[in-house]
Amino acid sequence: MIQIIVLLYASKNGMEGLREFESKAIPILSEHKGILISASSNQEVSEDEPDEIHVIQFPSAADFEAYKCDPSIITDWYKALASLKNEMIRKMDVLITHNFYQY
Repeated sequence: MIQIIVLLYASKNGMEGLREFESKAIPILSEHKGILISASSNQEVSEDEPDEIHVIQFPSAADFEAYKCDPSIITDWYKALASLKNEMIRKMDVLITHNFYQY
């Protein structure tokens, strides 16, 4: 299993614009067994803090690689969502975790 933590920084369109993009992008994950575990935010954030944090999970690194390399996602997704992403998200940081611990 792997988890991807995504820190999203909204553009001038704010959270409304971010949600518009997410409503189109998140369903694509399920085609490769990806699941949005959580999407969270604080009520007030500074410009340096993410507006929303996503935790996405794939059963394996191979499933995640298949998602990233799927030609339909690379071409269709890019064509359909790239301009929307650029308009709605000013910055995105992605962290991938492979090891999990219980304390």
